[in-house]
Amino acid sequence: MDDLREIRTLLAKPDPSPEAVARRRRQLRSSMHRATPRRRARWFLIPVVAAATAAAVVIVPGRLGGSPPPAPSAAAVPVNAREVLLVAATSAERAPEGSGTYWHITVTREGQPTEEYWYRRDGQFWLKGVGLKGEGKLFKFTRKPALFAVGALRMNFDELRALPDEADALYTHLRSAIAERGVRTSAGPATDVQQDGFAVETLLSLISQAPVSPQVRAAAYRALAARPGVVDLGETDGGRRLEIPLAVGKGIVVVDPATARVRNTPVWAPLTGGIASSDQGVTIDAEWTERLPAG
Repeated sequence: MDDLREIRTLLAKPDPSPEAVARRRRQLRSSMHRATPRRRARWFLIPVVAAATAAAVVIVPGRLGGSPPPAPSAAAVPVNAREVLLVAATSAERAPEGSGTYWHITVTREGQPTEEYWYRRDGQFWLKGVGLKGEGKLFKFTRKPALFAVGALRMNFDELRALPDEADALYTHLRSAIAERGVRTSAGPATDVQQDGFAVETLLSLISQAPVSPQVRAAAYRALAARPGVVDLGETDGGRRLEIPLAVGKGIVVVDPATARVRNTPVWAPLTGGIASSDQGVTIDAEWTERLPAG
């Protein structure tokens, strides 16, 4: 106990003098007088903050911490052509790409497969189809290397994989390539409007039949969503009917936004060349596979 008393004595400070106490009181009153305007300013700000907080609660009910809303779901119900295509873009981006040695394309008309292609990365491809000599047999295409048909354009596999995956850049790239390569209609050189239509057809080809990445396929959907003149005609079996301006006239495309699949298209690009069309449209299935069929 004596040790503790000695420690308290050593640590104890002498009381201040009356002059020091009076000086500190004057300093305190002076400081309080100078701080008064700032304290009032802070009180005026409190209702503004409260109002902003209340507004935020009204705009985003039930959400705390200011976290952003969730991304639109592919299951959301689209209400116009642009939304149909943007939902399809999201679905395309999320879809797994798959893998294989051959890119297999099946063109179906009126419920019957009419053309099939197996495309290899080195440009070699095989085909079989209705109306070919030896119908039902598999034929190896003899040109080496063969370029892949993408709408009005032809590209090798490396060019396909190097396409921009941003919508504006992709459309600009395709539109410029169409102009530079002098793509023509049966009546002669394509006009500016017709070149736009060829670019749209090329976007459709990228979406429905080309071995591009999910990101490029999604960019093609977004580029198509940004084009003028695309009109939603409502629901149909398997998706939504969209009227789309083509190089010559307009066509009806059926898109399933939930799967990003084109259920019906009026134009497509056979790998043997040219652009094919059908008033009834065709369905195109495309995927990677490891095998060629027998025969």
